[in-house]
Amino acid sequence: MLSEYIGIIGAVAGSVSTLFVAECIRHIGSVKVFPTDVRIKYHLNSNFNNSIYEEVKQPFRLGYDLEIYNSSNVPQIVHEFKLAFYKGNNLVYEDRPKCDRHILSIPSKGIHSITQVYDMDDIDNVLVGVTKIVLKYKTLKMRYRKFVLYEGPALYPDTGKKA
Repeated sequence: MLSEYIGIIGAVAGSVSTLFVAECIRHIGSVKVFPTDVRIKYHLNSNFNNSIYEEVKQPFRLGYDLEIYNSSNVPQIVHEFKLAFYKGNNLVYEDRPKCDRHILSIPSKGIHSITQVYDMDDIDNVLVGVTKIVLKYKTLKMRYRKFVLYEGPALYPDTGKKA
């Protein structure tokens, strides 16, 4: 009696294993983030109008453009962007940049371009002498990824660039 069903059991097991392997292969791939442009302005006592109603003091502004590529066959998400500012190897400050959405859905085999801006009223001169700026983000697998936006000579006010 069992010999009658061996062919059917084998066909079902083959179909299930093929479906499982095909689904695993679809999920292979990851999200890659590429910075295309980084803009840093660091001025002392500079003002700009954020809107008609309020004036914001803003000595430090960091803007950057990112291109995010999803190499898998399923949509992926990228979320929880954070900027970390270092003096040498010491973490000085960490905060979230301004963004239209805090969770980005990246289509499969697609590129998504975003622009993020970070403004800070550096009253306490926390960012004076910063030598490295790192952008951190989380992927769908809840793992932090990071890459360096700026690394070089220390940033000082009124130059916006290098010492």
